[in-house]
Amino acid sequence: MATATQDPVLARLLDAFAAADCCWFATTRPNGRPHLAPIWHVWHSGAAYVVTKADAVRARNIQVNPHASLSLPDPMNVFIIEGVARFAPDMQAELAPFFQEKYKWNITTDAEYNTIIAVDPLRAMAWGSHGEGRWKMTMDD
Repeated sequence: MATATQDPVLARLLDAFAAADCCWFATTRPNGRPHLAPIWHVWHSGAAYVVTKADAVRARNIQVNPHASLSLPDPMNVFIIEGVARFAPDMQAELAPFFQEKYKWNITTDAEYNTIIAVDPLRAMAWGSHGEGRWKMTMDD
């Protein structure tokens, strides 16, 4: 399994993902239909984190099926992360400085967007000018 510390291409791609303004977040509805929407994110300690409304489609979907995919919004330089989503309410204080720095958004005082979802990566794939490859990832990348 590749880790970002072992593979410089993967490390560069994860840096690009972390710096991106947003990502596409894909989940599957209980009836099998896909759901895809852009969302703000941060990368921290080997996982992607988003903050959403408790009743958002993505939050309802992962209660039934935790598999999720995230991708950079650039169709010519593709980077896709496949992983397992989980609710992470205990991460709010730790993540708050990252969302504040990146988006000027205080997630600790936002009553509407109050649900933190972590996506632990299982696989990644890429092609384009950022680099190319396929990786099986550990949960601690």
